[in-house]
Amino acid sequence: MKQSTLGTYIRSLRTQNHMTQGQLAEKLNVTDKAVSKWERDLSYPDIALFPKLAGTLGVHVNDLLRECVDEGQPSRLVQIFEMSQDIRTPLHIILGCADMAANHYEDKELVLRYLQSIRISGEYLLKSIDCISKVMNRMQDGADDSCFDHVGKLEKHIQELSAFHQKYFDSYDFSGKRILVAEDMEINREIAREMLRQTGAVIEFAVDGQDCVEKVKEHPADYYDMILMDISMPNMDGIEATRMIRALEDRTKASVPIIAVSVNVQEKDRNAALEAGMDGFTEKPIFVDKLFEAMKQYLSEDS
Repeated sequence: MKQSTLGTYIRSLRTQNHMTQGQLAEKLNVTDKAVSKWERDLSYPDIALFPKLAGTLGVHVNDLLRECVDEGQPSRLVQIFEMSQDIRTPLHIILGCADMAANHYEDKELVLRYLQSIRISGEYLLKSIDCISKVMNRMQDGADDSCFDHVGKLEKHIQELSAFHQKYFDSYDFSGKRILVAEDMEINREIAREMLRQTGAVIEFAVDGQDCVEKVKEHPADYYDMILMDISMPNMDGIEATRMIRALEDRTKASVPIIAVSVNVQEKDRNAALEAGMDGFTEKPIFVDKLFEAMKQYLSEDS
């Protein structure tokens, strides 16, 4: 692992973004000492911070990962990162099912199905965490690759759960509406696709804020009925992308409804999104009812 390269890379990107160590630490919610330690090449950041660190520094997370490995050598860190992203899927399901069970507590069959999904997802999540622990403990000696074999097997469960949910979303019919989802993480795009396809909406994706703006520009006015905008993305974040869309000369394009989707849920984050021109704010992991209710406000038949 080329820790020295990673430290130099982080320091270079921080300088390019005109940030002090303290400012970067504040954005990542870590101590100044942590950032200083990374840049002194004594260690690499916690793997869970890589997506947010990459977004803050304006690069793709894979760019950070490439700085952590020796060329030509397999990377346990990459495997850990990929699995950490896979953890998001069962976590979305657990939180979403808990939320839905509370909203439909009178329907015994549905509640039992949600509890089953929570259990399946919880077991999957536990196995993923156990694998990460094994790899971290055996980083130097090499871990048993078989512990990664279960990755991806949750997809069938997601599809079955999605089909079961279908009849419970009759009030959320967005058929014919075209939604642009700006999201840089592939696993989150897959989750969004599974959730939104239940409503009949046509889904397209942008991989970052810059891609989102370009897609709005290149398509005719009224092409998109709504944008679901992630806040933290490389190249251009959701705040800046929203400002650019709102500043377009074509006022129809400029007025497309934009709902923020963010893991940052503090009041200042909500205010920043609204000040940039977003129409609504929802949190990650996504609670399906809350997201669909927010979308429903702007996707009525006469909108």
